[in-house]
Amino acid sequence: MIGDLLYRCPLCGAFEWIEKDRCVSCQTTFHAVSRSLVSIGGNIQPLSHWYRKILDFGLPDGKDGTIMRSKQVRLSIEAQEGMYKGFAGITAYHFTRAPIDTGILALHNDRLTFSGASDSMTVPFSRLRGATIESNTMIVISADHGPLFFDFVEESGKKWEDLILMSLRKHHAPEEILEFYPRIRLRSSLKEKPARICGHKVLRVPQRRWYSKDTSPLPMILKPIARLIIKPLFKIEIQGLDNIPPRGPAILLPNHTSFLDSVILGFFTSRNVWFMAKNSEYHHPFMKWFLRHASSFPVRRYTIDVLAVRNAIRVVQQGHILGIFPEGERTWEGEMLPFKTGTMRLILALGVPVLPVGISGAYELMPRWTSSIKRVPVKVAIGQPLIFPHIPIPKQTRTDIETASILLRSEIERLSGCKT
Repeated sequence: MIGDLLYRCPLCGAFEWIEKDRCVSCQTTFHAVSRSLVSIGGNIQPLSHWYRKILDFGLPDGKDGTIMRSKQVRLSIEAQEGMYKGFAGITAYHFTRAPIDTGILALHNDRLTFSGASDSMTVPFSRLRGATIESNTMIVISADHGPLFFDFVEESGKKWEDLILMSLRKHHAPEEILEFYPRIRLRSSLKEKPARICGHKVLRVPQRRWYSKDTSPLPMILKPIARLIIKPLFKIEIQGLDNIPPRGPAILLPNHTSFLDSVILGFFTSRNVWFMAKNSEYHHPFMKWFLRHASSFPVRRYTIDVLAVRNAIRVVQQGHILGIFPEGERTWEGEMLPFKTGTMRLILALGVPVLPVGISGAYELMPRWTSSIKRVPVKVAIGQPLIFPHIPIPKQTRTDIETASILLRSEIERLSGCKT
């Protein structure tokens, strides 16, 4: 629901504010004109405009150092559930979430505390290694407890993500936090000068083969049928398909506005594109089967997933096209997110052609805060391949990473018409 994103009144800052299309505090009117336009008090603005207003309020005033207490939440921990094997020698562990308690989460100036029915837990910010959100589940990485999953069943998980990230920025000030996952990365952590050691000039991993072929034949059978159905149904226009090299490794780099982005790109490109998919998507047996045949592999995006990186290298090493969403997650309000440092590092270390891709219209199709699909025109523009100098990871500097990020971002913005 759109209320998961607009969790405060953009005018007065009240929480749990919408009742009968009015703010219960200041009585201003609310109306969702479309999935990307909202009217507050008769003023129609992009959803991103009102979301920025909410962020401008900052942290609420807390009593006795307590900023916010949750309603009932469910706490789960990570549990390993066997090995996943895919085409092209893809190898990964399958992780699930094991519920262990229900209780109340509290955000303090310097820590998180959980008071459950059977136990309690404290996560000091000094021991918190990463934080992000999937659906309505807040994920924090504790140095002491590992990944912790807090399912908000009665309120907005996005509200909690924003408040926790604001608190972490305040805790680490004056240091600047560049990103919060897969681990908290400070600007000072990026090297200004290349390291003396060279590192691996060419990234390579052992080749494996679990199936007789590198890719499933199923996509090539389904693609023509899917195009006939999807293109007129969702009014999809795709340009630049001839920019995709007919053979050899490459990286496809699109902006990420909808759950269906990878589906559209997968069905409309002549070659198979290998995308990472959230590990949690592999829980259901059918989804595991489908994603295996759809040329994808799992990633635990909330932590540094070494196996996912190795699988990405493996895909490129075998001459396939690797698809990466450089933002690391779908946008909430329709604007492009910062690019992940790890993605830029991988691109520079692999040294293969990179194709920027701009997707527009897909946010209205299916934004992150809803599971419903709306029939709207979607445009996909695939840019010409960009060649970056091959730089081994130890030799990469902050300038190298920022230069690659700025160039790719400007190209994707140009192709999608998206402004940040």
